[in-house]
Amino acid sequence: ASTEWETQAYTLAAAVIVIFIILHWSKRDIAPPGFKLPPGPRGLPLVGHVPFVTMEFSHNQFRKWSTTYGSIIKIKIGATYVVVLNDFDSIKEVLCKNEVLSRSENMILHVLGITAVGTLNGKLWQDNRRFCLHVLRDLGFGRKSMEEHIKEESLYLTEKIADTKGSPISIQEYLVPSMSNNISALVFGSRYLFDDPKRKFLDEQLASALRILGSSMIVNFLPGWLNTLALRIPFLTISSFKNVFRELSDFVSKEVKEHEETLDEHSNRDFIDGYIKKIKEHENDPDSSFQTRYLFGNVLNFFGAGSNTVMVTIMWHLLTYAKYPDTVQAKIQREIDEVVGRERQPNWEDRNKMPFTMATIWEMYRWRTIAPLGIPRAASEDVFYGEYFIPKGSMVLANLWTVHMDPKLWNDPQNFDPSRFLTKDGTELGPKPESLVPFSVGKRMCPGETLATVEVFLNITTLLQKYNVLPEEGQVIDLSTKGAAITIPETQKLRFIPR
Repeated sequence: ASTEWETQAYTLAAAVIVIFIILHWSKRDIAPPGFKLPPGPRGLPLVGHVPFVTMEFSHNQFRKWSTTYGSIIKIKIGATYVVVLNDFDSIKEVLCKNEVLSRSENMILHVLGITAVGTLNGKLWQDNRRFCLHVLRDLGFGRKSMEEHIKEESLYLTEKIADTKGSPISIQEYLVPSMSNNISALVFGSRYLFDDPKRKFLDEQLASALRILGSSMIVNFLPGWLNTLALRIPFLTISSFKNVFRELSDFVSKEVKEHEETLDEHSNRDFIDGYIKKIKEHENDPDSSFQTRYLFGNVLNFFGAGSNTVMVTIMWHLLTYAKYPDTVQAKIQREIDEVVGRERQPNWEDRNKMPFTMATIWEMYRWRTIAPLGIPRAASEDVFYGEYFIPKGSMVLANLWTVHMDPKLWNDPQNFDPSRFLTKDGTELGPKPESLVPFSVGKRMCPGETLATVEVFLNITTLLQKYNVLPEEGQVIDLSTKGAAITIPETQKLRFIPR
């Protein structure tokens, strides 16, 4: 009898829990009077779109859905609403609202205990962002000294390419160390030679981490306990994340320890020096916004955001030049020859006299948007936009790629055409369109836009000043895209023939 009673009790408890969940979810699906939830494709009860997410969770699919449901769509991943903005007007207005300033929690990074300026919210984010930019500016971020370092690095890149004597190479292997060296100089205070073991180790680990992050957007929407479980299963891709970040954390820990032992109280050699001093300054404050774990996260954040995206952008440029050697490539080289010549190295100031080169950079930002969905935001409060209600706790995604492919904003958007940014006579660069948003919009847009553009400009002009970029003999350049979180090209080799 007692067993039967226990069974009934368990059944009743389970029924109450199920009813509570259904009522809770139903309540979430009700918008205040006068508003409605954004429309979207129907998912399954309780799990929403989880079973379909690997097939459907992409900027391409969101754009297709927007043609059916409208520019603002909603899907459900488990208990989380994901609201996707698919036009410029909604992105501009919603992302600039204070209620959408928060970053959506990256569950993988959270489970691993990694927090940084890119993932923090509220006062922690404000304090870290302000201080990080202050330290980086003092170290030359956005100044002439940083430009000189990038020029040195791009020249070193051309010298390493010269060793290939025109034979086909995988340019990524040359670009990765070059781009991350620009960040190394700011963060660690030193650059590494291409064959330095530290350089190779750092690049391999960062490449692995970014590859896993780029292919696993779904983990952002799963409950924390499920990610914790997945990290313990050896054969899952997500679990390899743990090993990569342990290696990277050990690497950064050694750097931090060396910096602590050789710290100069009167000057900062690099970002780590500046942050260590800030930690010490607030060490008696238990609620300090500056802690060692944030230092680790910030260092990893700088490398991820500051080197990989620039490297992929330059890869797209070089592949496009190899695809169109007699048009795009030849026009840039003509500008280089007229403005810079063949002797001195290009500098950032030259951009003012090189409209086609700058138009090409803007067009690549548009045509191959590196982060097509940007970085997820979270609604910290209920959000109202037009007739729509976005509930507190929703994830908000900006489909930047759809904006860049909108025929209402761009003529023949599928075509690569730098001339769209030039004046009618083609002699000057026109004003930068407001709808060119590769770095997103609002207070949480990427702060590295200027640095990234300086790096792209100096690298492509230094390379094209010295080389013609061509496909591997007998091969045709493939400009199709792959990747979800990051738009990357197909792997292919290039030849660099001295001019």
